[in-house]
Amino acid sequence: MFIIFRKSLDEDSVPDDWKSANISPIFKKGNRNIADNYRPVSFTSLICKMFESIIRDAIVRHLEDNSLLRDSQHGFRKGRLCLTNLLTFMDKVTGYLDSGVPVDTVFLDFAKAFDNWYRTVGWLSNWNPRGKLLQWIVAWLSNRKQRVCINGTKSSWQLVLSGVPQGSVLGPLLFFIYINDLDDGIVNSILKFADDTKIFGAVSDLAQHHQLQDDLNTPLQWSQDWQMLCHVDRPKCKVMHFGHNNLKLDYTYWTTRLCRRYTRRRNWVLSFPTT
Repeated sequence: MFIIFRKSLDEDSVPDDWKSANISPIFKKGNRNIADNYRPVSFTSLICKMFESIIRDAIVRHLEDNSLLRDSQHGFRKGRLCLTNLLTFMDKVTGYLDSGVPVDTVFLDFAKAFDNWYRTVGWLSNWNPRGKLLQWIVAWLSNRKQRVCINGTKSSWQLVLSGVPQGSVLGPLLFFIYINDLDDGIVNSILKFADDTKIFGAVSDLAQHHQLQDDLNTPLQWSQDWQMLCHVDRPKCKVMHFGHNNLKLDYTYWTTRLCRRYTRRRNWVLSFPTT
């Protein structure tokens, strides 16, 4: 096994079988006749997954040792989990509320996984895992093919023109790198668990409200620039107002083609009075 891995890395070559995936559509929710309501999980070579694990551990060690990943990311990292994300959030929010300061939180939900993996490779080259390792990742992502398998029936093979296979070992890590700079320019607090993101801060006056709106505009502009639009129509994308003296002001989401507004409708905004 070591000889196979070593040869693949030295020659920047990935066998075609390692780049072929059987797609199993996993139903999420909603109308079963709509393709978007299914998650396309890729079943790939187990041998390749072993090699991916070795590469992932090496990259993570490099990123963690050099503090290259933002502290806001709590998803799938050593010593961090959903609980640490929630505890950090609760600690900051309750600190404000105990001081009598209202807080607004905006939850963002990205519409889909990232497609532009060239950007991730660019970041990796800047962070210095160069040479054979970076070239192998490019070879692993390039010229992939997949087919859909349902109840023993298989579709024809199709080339994958973009994206990273869901269900791969390297996929989550490459995604973290992709959204790592989502925090840039944000003044208030931001927390992420994989792609689930929340931005929050004190809103005791109009100036602080405008600052939070500016902070919201930053990742929304980022999502347009890098083709990962937010699903503002979904329940996970909402505003929460904390504090009995909260002004409960609106936040807007502007795109180049339309304007969507977060309103104080019951399904968009929840209000929690302080005790």
